[in-house]
Formats: sequence, structure tokens, C-alpha cells
Amino acid sequence: MKTVFLVALILGFGGTLAGAHFAPWLEHARLPSHTSVVANGGRGEQFLIRLPADRIAATDGEAGGLRAKGAGAAMLLPAQFVAEPLLVEHFKVRDAEGSVIGVAARHWNGGGAGPTTTWSVLIPSRGALVLSGPGEARGALEGALRAGGYSAGEAWGGQIAVPMQRDGDGAVTAGTGEFEGLSGSYTESWTVAAVDEDGRVSGTIELNTITSRPQ
Repeated sequence: MKTVFLVALILGFGGTLAGAHFAPWLEHARLPSHTSVVANGGRGEQFLIRLPADRIAATDGEAGGLRAKGAGAAMLLPAQFVAEPLLVEHFKVRDAEGSVIGVAARHWNGGGAGPTTTWSVLIPSRGALVLSGPGEARGALEGALRAGGYSAGEAWGGQIAVPMQRDGDGAVTAGTGEFEGLSGSYTESWTVAAVDEDGRVSGTIELNTITSRPQ
């Protein structure tokens, strides 16, 4: 049941945006891609998210902790999933130059054999990219901040980097448009510079991908 729900979320998110993308009266500007050649083969590309400005919505549940703060609106889950360790977040996504180029959805599930994370990144002028891998431990961001001196209800400032997906763990699993047929890996890192009294995080999320086209 949980799997069906997650698939429905991903398909609903992708379907809505795909409808906007393929509408015949809408033509998206093609922004240049900022990629680099990787020494051992493939191409590297970085996607950025700035918090809290780029957060669109999130399920504001216990599973998210600080990560669910700062959303413009809380997404509601069906009653049967309220107690599940599940966090869904939607963001605007930027290229390495800081320009907004699309949107992204992050689905974290803490049940089953272990936590898992799935990213769906949609760039209307280029296509969509799906990233998946093991999820971070529940409350990983809040735990790292507390170790750095943060206390709930108090403003905090500093520099904390939390790797959510390490080298070799995350995989590029699917793609459409420009990304179709690509395979590879990705890393995900959250860098926090401040937390306000309400628990709203200021910082960045970096998704670094390395992809290639199998011969």
C-alpha cells in the first residue's frame, strides 16, 4: 500500500508538470546546461536548492523535523499514512550559476528494510531525472545541528555540512528528454548556515550528478 501511495505521488507530481511542459501553447526557454567533463568518464552537473527561499511545500510531520520547516504550505497525507515515517518535500531547483531552471520532489521513507530517498528533478526545457538511494537516518539534520550547538526554540548560526547521500550510494535510475538513457551516480549534501527561533533552516542543498550514456 505504501509503495502504491509513493508511486502515485511521483506520477501525480510528474504528470502535472509534464502536462504544463507539453501544452502546445507553452514553449519553455532553453537555458544553457552547466556541465563538466569528469576525468574517468562521463559528465558532471550540479543542482542547487536555497533554503528557505526555494522550498515550495512539505509534509510537516515528525519524520521531517527541521527539514519540514519553512514551507509555504504543509502538504496533508491521508490519515492512514500520518503515523508513517514518510517525508515529501517540493522545491524550486537551480543550476550551478544560481538560476531557477525547474522543480524537484524529494521522497524519504523510513520504513521497510531501511530508509530510502528518491528525487524527481524536472527541468521543463530539458527533461526529467530520477535519483534514488539509501536514505539518511531519521532526524540526521537535527542531530548534526544539535551536535554543533543548536537548541530548539533558539536562533543558531554557524556552518554545518550534512551528507545525505555519499559517493557510490546514490544512483541515477531514470530520465526523459535530454536525460533519457543516462546512468550514473549522485551525492546529496545539506549545508546549514542558520536556524531561526521557529526552526526554519537557512542554507543550501547540493545535488551533484555524474552521468554517462552506456555504449
